[in-house]
Amino acid sequence: MTLQHADVRRILQLLDSAEHLESLEIRIGEFVLQARKPGAAPLEALTIAPPVNAPGPLADRTSSTGPSTASPEPAASAGEQAAEIPVGMTAIRAPMPGTFYRTPAPDQPPFVEEGEPITAGTTMCLVEVMKMFNSVAAPVTGRVHSILVEHGQAVSSDQILMIIAPDETEAAK
Repeated sequence: MTLQHADVRRILQLLDSAEHLESLEIRIGEFVLQARKPGAAPLEALTIAPPVNAPGPLADRTSSTGPSTASPEPAASAGEQAAEIPVGMTAIRAPMPGTFYRTPAPDQPPFVEEGEPITAGTTMCLVEVMKMFNSVAAPVTGRVHSILVEHGQAVSSDQILMIIAPDETEAAK
């Protein structure tokens, strides 16, 4: 049995919609998918015993399209990241660890530039994990205040990627 791209997306949709499920681990042969919801206990904190005949440590065999422990660098605590967001601004955060891309393709212009006006739902960037590209949309209408990550840089789950200055109508909500 092999796991296809559509299967992984469906599994992650199920995790996202499950009210009482915070994380999961799926093993199919040598392939291991570990995923967790934002705010869930890190998988390292959970007691997960590998099968007796499993080769290598779990960390060497993880892959994911959702939030997971395969982060390229430790994430800052919520308190540290909150201090980086100017008052009244909105942070765009990485939904999972992966590689940050400002463009939809190498030969195309960036999705957004600093100072550019955006609307809620605008695609801001992509985060790629295991050849699966996940778009990150703006949660509010406003203007791109700053882009904090370089194109092609590894990012960790919940890392601040961009800061948005919401429109006055959004800020009043």
